Amino acid sequence: MDKVYNDVFWVTPFVLGIIYSVAAASVHSIQPPSNKDISSKCEVLLLNETFFHQMSSQAVMHIFHVHMSNYSEDPLYTDVSQYYKPWKWYRTSSGHGKTLLTLSFNFDILSMTILTIGIQTLDVYLTDKPFGCFGNLTSQERVDILREKSFDSFRTISTEKTETNSDTRRENIYVCNAVIENHGDFADFGNMCCSKDSDGKWLCSEQVENFWITVLYVCIALVKVTMFLFGPLLLPSQLYTAAYVASEYVVKLKKDLKMKMFISESTQTSVRYKNRLTLEEISDWKKFRECIENLPKEQIVHVKVPELRIKVKGKRIIPEDDPPTGLLRTLYDNIVRCKIKALDPFTECCDRSIYASVQPHFRHKCTWHMCVKWLIKVLMLLLIPLPFYIRIVIYYKFEMEELSNRRSAIAQLGLREKFDMYRENIVQYFTPTHPIFLVTYAFYFLSGLLIGFSGPCLREKLKSVAMAALSDMDSVSKTSVLQVILRISLWPFRKCGLLALVFGPLYAIFAMPVCAVIIAIYCIPTIYLSYRLMYHSRKKLGQNMESGSSNQSSERPETIKKIHKKLTSIDQNVHRRGQSSFDFDDRYSHCCSGNGQFCAFSRLLLQITVGLFCLTVMFATVLIFTEATGLCVEVMAFTMMGIIVNAGSTLRYVTMALLVLVYMHNCYDNVYENYLIFNKTIIEEITEKVEDLKKIASLPSSMQENAAFQVKPIEAVDEIPTTLSMEKKEPRWKIGHLLLFLDSYDTPRIPLKLFKKFCEIRVHGAPGPVYINLLRATGKFSIIVVFLFFVMLVVMAFGSTHQISSTNQTLATLAGGFVPMLLKNVLSSKSVRLNLQTLSFKGQIDEIVAEFKQYWPVYDFVVEQYDPVEEAAKEAEQKAKEEEDKELEKDRNKEKGNVKDKADREQEKAKYKSTNSDKCEIMDTEKEKRDTNENDKLSSCYKKIQRVTAENGNVATLMIDEDGNVRRHTETTTVDGTSLLPPPYLLDRRGSRKLSIIEPDDNFVDLFIDLGVGDIENMWQLYGSSESIPSMTMWNDESRDGNLELPYKQPVYHVVNQGLPMPAIKIYSIPP
Repeated sequence: MDKVYNDVFWVTPFVLGIIYSVAAASVHSIQPPSNKDISSKCEVLLLNETFFHQMSSQAVMHIFHVHMSNYSEDPLYTDVSQYYKPWKWYRTSSGHGKTLLTLSFNFDILSMTILTIGIQTLDVYLTDKPFGCFGNLTSQERVDILREKSFDSFRTISTEKTETNSDTRRENIYVCNAVIENHGDFADFGNMCCSKDSDGKWLCSEQVENFWITVLYVCIALVKVTMFLFGPLLLPSQLYTAAYVASEYVVKLKKDLKMKMFISESTQTSVRYKNRLTLEEISDWKKFRECIENLPKEQIVHVKVPELRIKVKGKRIIPEDDPPTGLLRTLYDNIVRCKIKALDPFTECCDRSIYASVQPHFRHKCTWHMCVKWLIKVLMLLLIPLPFYIRIVIYYKFEMEELSNRRSAIAQLGLREKFDMYRENIVQYFTPTHPIFLVTYAFYFLSGLLIGFSGPCLREKLKSVAMAALSDMDSVSKTSVLQVILRISLWPFRKCGLLALVFGPLYAIFAMPVCAVIIAIYCIPTIYLSYRLMYHSRKKLGQNMESGSSNQSSERPETIKKIHKKLTSIDQNVHRRGQSSFDFDDRYSHCCSGNGQFCAFSRLLLQITVGLFCLTVMFATVLIFTEATGLCVEVMAFTMMGIIVNAGSTLRYVTMALLVLVYMHNCYDNVYENYLIFNKTIIEEITEKVEDLKKIASLPSSMQENAAFQVKPIEAVDEIPTTLSMEKKEPRWKIGHLLLFLDSYDTPRIPLKLFKKFCEIRVHGAPGPVYINLLRATGKFSIIVVFLFFVMLVVMAFGSTHQISSTNQTLATLAGGFVPMLLKNVLSSKSVRLNLQTLSFKGQIDEIVAEFKQYWPVYDFVVEQYDPVEEAAKEAEQKAKEEEDKELEKDRNKEKGNVKDKADREQEKAKYKSTNSDKCEIMDTEKEKRDTNENDKLSSCYKKIQRVTAENGNVATLMIDEDGNVRRHTETTTVDGTSLLPPPYLLDRRGSRKLSIIEPDDNFVDLFIDLGVGDIENMWQLYGSSESIPSMTMWNDESRDGNLELPYKQPVYHVVNQGLPMPAIKIYSIPP
């Protein structure tokens, strides 16, 4: 119950806290007992004769640590009373010292010891006379004696003259010690400060807290609470924004991509192919699946692709105003993301095995690149909460002893500990080993291990839930939330008219809590994510079957349906939809397939587990970084306070630190500005080369799709063909000259790879590689730092020798610090300015554009069937028409004497038309011949095919060869007795297939759509998909295990289903 009470007290309003703090600091006089009788019974003498020489007259406060030397067990350290640490006394004569006493006990470490400037701590060794009398006194009497001694700085003889001359000074001297106050059985630590009036009487009062110090603590507490509630907003948007994670871009091809495609729904169909796609791989390609539904199956189809839809991650393209040239970003890309591998010295080393020459003895190969990536993941997991580690170190080194002593004193007095949310934090109250923090550590590291080192299936599930919730949080419109609140507030005026003025107050009683809940849910990120994570855990990991959900919805009362509909409408209104082309909500499936109560319970259990896990990780992360942020804010506040209070001692150091920061920003900002201009110029140059850019950019954003454009290279260079690659996990297009990306808001971007290639151009006026410029900037900055260091040494040396004032030392430091800036801007020669309009630079750009190609993951694409003969005829006609137009245009531009007469032009025109018609006739004749030959081959191969019914009732297919022999369909031999079963090493890893009866020349396709495997009913398998079959390539795979050569040294590219019925045909082999 004590903890519950403290938690309730912790969330009390801040205004009441300020009032309570001021009220608790009420001043009241306490008249201690007379010290004359005590002095007569016991006298305390100073043993350390050098004590007065150690005291500094310029100190703003003295701290005395009193020790009774003639006691083996000091009674001051064993005393149990309301006086906390009666051996520790504070003596000050200034408002500065009294203000320091109002701060937390750890103000020295929080201010980085700057606030301790002017504070002197002294050890005082005393003895009592007669021996043992001090130990026989009460706690109050001991405190009274030490208060008197501390007030006089432990002097034993004071003349009357000294007292008379120092009356004014003595009235301003305060002697304070810590006390424990009882507030409703809760302990509260404070200070009791006493001074003497002109008559020598003691005036004691509880410490009066400074109002502005109280406001400072309240503001720090507000920052911590704000961090806890709004901490998720500090996450980089690149981690969850749809445009950065994956966006869909449409690529309009200049020339249609033509290919032969074979679509099969049977598991007994075979075809030779270059690329193979299963139903699972195309499950998310909506447009492509719609296209293949209308295409014929089980036959080769000629298709053309007019446009591509690719998936582009934001980190692969850069806008014109954000070149990736910052120092921190460069370090992150090269070290954390391991992009340093692309440099020549590291390329060869990174691909080498860590086992070196003994690699053949190990089953799995581990390269240095893989090893370093694992090491970086571990380091990132450990170093991300580095501020929290600092908080833990500060607790154990500077705070734990004091807090333990306070808890012990509270326990001895029989009081209870109170949580002061303004002066304490959760780490101090609970300790870092509290179960709350132990659970926090466990879930933080567990989430890091799952995301960084688990399998892709589990990792992608957790990431999809978290990224969808964060993306929804980013899409919440605060303006839309305000509109919803106003709509609710104005409801009585719409429904009741003037009567709303009467019923308005009654309606406000019920409407205000609803509005408060809506604001809290949609405007406070931590609360929003708390329910959104559970929502997406249910949605991403599958819902109940539609029939079951429809039955449940039909059984709901009408009121519940209306409330659900209204809440859904509010939720849709407050979110900005349609801003990103890649919607996370479209990609979900069931985690546990099947029907029935057990499957439904398993699905529900998994959803709850994942949701609670994500919630716990979120709160654990927010708690860790809230404490770290609170520490940073306290350090900045107390350090700033120390700098202001001790300006004379710290201002020259602060000036030097600011100069270092200014020069660092100036050096690296110049590099950024050069590449910013460079990037803008490059994008402008590419934009001018793109056709139809203005036409697309002129469309409104609601009608405009994200588009990518190919830039036409110079005429002397051949275009790079677009091909489909299956080398990696997901299908990718290899596209050449794809240089410009334009989103729906007309923001141009270029590929990061292209930008790096442009940066490698080394001609006059070009910036050059990024790392070279950063190294130059680092060298300049290092020289400036060394110069400033010597300036600081000179100022410090002569300042202490000639007793120069702190103000003059600060001015001298500032004047010497501006010398590098003066040398750079006035006396130095002008550097070579960026000039990108030279012919050499433009020539280099044309060369890079002509050779640039890159792989982009397939998001979707559209195919159209076409007749190759008709298409060839159209192309021939189009080509002839273009040649005719060129010739006519050429004739018009000639002079009259060189122009041919009209008859010649008509003759040329008729010649072109006859040529075109002859080409079409030849193509039609070739097509008829090819069809006739195919029919003759098929008829010669199979004379007769009959379906007979056997005795057991099964239907069998009989094939009669040329000799009249009957071969059953189930036999695995050809007509000449050759076995059709291939060796085991020829079986395809993606599933076996029987041979096609089509001729080898016509049996090869560019793309094989295999709809017979890859059931996608259960995409979210708990242990991943069972379909892990790689695509079979048309090229010879030399990396397969075993000897794949046939006896006749010719590889065969086909797939055979062992045990399936085989046709009576011969096996054809492809020459290598």
